[in-house]
Amino acid sequence: MIELRKLTLVMAAATAAFVTAPAAVAAPCAGFTDVDDTVVGASFCRYVEWLKNRAITLGCASTTLYCPNDPVSRLQMAAFMNRLGTALTPVQLRVDTAPGAVDLDTNVVVCQSADFVVTAGTFPRRAYVDVSINGNAPADVGLAADVVMTVDAGANWTNLNTVVNRGFVAANQWGGLSDIGYADLDVGQTVRWGVRMTRGGIAGTTDLADSRCQLRALIYSRDGTVSPF
Repeated sequence: MIELRKLTLVMAAATAAFVTAPAAVAAPCAGFTDVDDTVVGASFCRYVEWLKNRAITLGCASTTLYCPNDPVSRLQMAAFMNRLGTALTPVQLRVDTAPGAVDLDTNVVVCQSADFVVTAGTFPRRAYVDVSINGNAPADVGLAADVVMTVDAGANWTNLNTVVNRGFVAANQWGGLSDIGYADLDVGQTVRWGVRMTRGGIAGTTDLADSRCQLRALIYSRDGTVSPF
């Protein structure tokens, strides 16, 4: 009888602890406190986050409320559709210049795009940049080129390609090379892309007598907020 009473007390204590233990609290989805990342999240959280990351909607009554059960008016629908179209349409920057003669020992950026501003209230971006550089010289010359990006109006340039692209120009003929790179951009950044020319052979030899540079940047929306630059 005593042992049975002890067992009953142990089971009652365990039951009480189970009943009074606090329930696990779900984390807000994309910062919205009225959408969690567990119950609703299995089906909808990733879609809500996708919309927020592209500034299609930043909330309803406040930036912490999504109002998941509220109806949407035709006026609100028009705003959402407009922002969706903006998010899915890449921005294109094109450059087609003729820098002329190039001193290959100065590591000069021979052509640059216009500045692109990732403005507040928009969304993180990803840029794909492809370039083509052509030139001629009075003697055989080796070329090297980098796709580069600056976030400080050209004071410093960062390589986007991990390996320098090399090419060759035969004497009195046109030759060239092309390359591609990409970069992730955060809200608030102002960026510019360019092509930096260097020598692909012995210093002090022939330079380019004439040149032409073409650059294109396609800038898309993306998830996330971290940029390597």
